[in-house]
Amino acid sequence: MKHNLPLGVVLSLFAALLYSSQTAIIKTQAAVLPPLPVVIFIQSVISLILILPLILKNGPSGAKKILASSKLSLHLIRTVFSLSISYLLFYAVTYIPLVNGMLLANTAPLIVPFLAYLAFSQKINHRLWFPILTGYVGVAIVLHPDSSIFNPASILALGAGVAMASTMLTVRKLSATEATETTAFYFFLFSSIISGIISIKFWTPVSTHMLLIMAAIGAFYFATQYASTMALKYINAQLVASLFYSNIIYAAVISQFVWHTLPTPYTILGMILIIIGGILCIRVEAQNKVEPLHLHQGKLAYVKET
Repeated sequence: MKHNLPLGVVLSLFAALLYSSQTAIIKTQAAVLPPLPVVIFIQSVISLILILPLILKNGPSGAKKILASSKLSLHLIRTVFSLSISYLLFYAVTYIPLVNGMLLANTAPLIVPFLAYLAFSQKINHRLWFPILTGYVGVAIVLHPDSSIFNPASILALGAGVAMASTMLTVRKLSATEATETTAFYFFLFSSIISGIISIKFWTPVSTHMLLIMAAIGAFYFATQYASTMALKYINAQLVASLFYSNIIYAAVISQFVWHTLPTPYTILGMILIIIGGILCIRVEAQNKVEPLHLHQGKLAYVKET
């Protein structure tokens, strides 16, 4: 696993853009889409179909090599974490406002260091706290949650943040030994199976028009997952999570073009803080020059770059 800060940053920002674009499609087409569990199932199947050419590009022997993995249980755990993000956030926002749910789900960068320490004994980089908190304050200003954020249902949205942090750490660990195609394939395979079972209860007839829209959603979902998985091969999960705050900025820009919603002064201030936080995170990472999760004698450990 190679440490490449510029490439990791670009991939993280690109993944955030794709995620915001996918969310915008879902929002604009919500009236004609089936229930969310059905959408999640179909986007997983579409993504599984899209990954197959990459798996088969070198023929059956190449595919066999890519699919060979001794980490199937970890792939399954990652899938459960990833799917939990959508389900937890979806049910949370049926009881609390969407902005409150998004704010709590965006706690992932604050949670990653503690999970990394507990799961992998990874040392917490305290120099990242200020830039991460700066970005989070920016997120809070943009979303400006109301008092209902203290609703007990908010625990579900906070759980989505924990699931997102767990997903990033799990993918980061898988990246130490698995190719991006391997990680993506097993995620799309397991998510298709699990979400397919869950969607049975919510199934409704899917028209051709619905299917075309969900095909686009699935394509964005595939690209988001692939880009973020690649990013986690090059930079640590804490930095990827903090850069993912940029999805708030992208969402604001998309809202301007699609719904002609002009940003308020508070939104502009929040976006500036998110950008400052991201720049400071990148600067801290560049100064450290540490490759956080190398596999050493079967265990994850810190290794200084030479």
